[in-house]
Amino acid sequence: MTGAVTDNGPFAETSELVAGFMIWQVRDMDEAVAWAKRNPMLGPSGVEIRPFYEAADLAEFLTSEELSTPRDGARGKLGVA
Repeated sequence: MTGAVTDNGPFAETSELVAGFMIWQVRDMDEAVAWAKRNPMLGPSGVEIRPFYEAADLAEFLTSEELSTPRDGARGKLGVA
């Protein structure tokens, strides 16, 4: 077969690999950006900042039963269902 083309498939390039993550409790996105700018681990790489949402933040999409479910433990504190 001539002219065959190969690629890496559906896998991320190593340069796109997520090497870790941090969770910060901040007042707003501006404070998160300020903390990210002071992070000595970034070097020449980039950072992606995403908010965590608590159940109350998504109240319009949840039933009253889902909102009243206790969220105890570390998972509940991080806003993970």
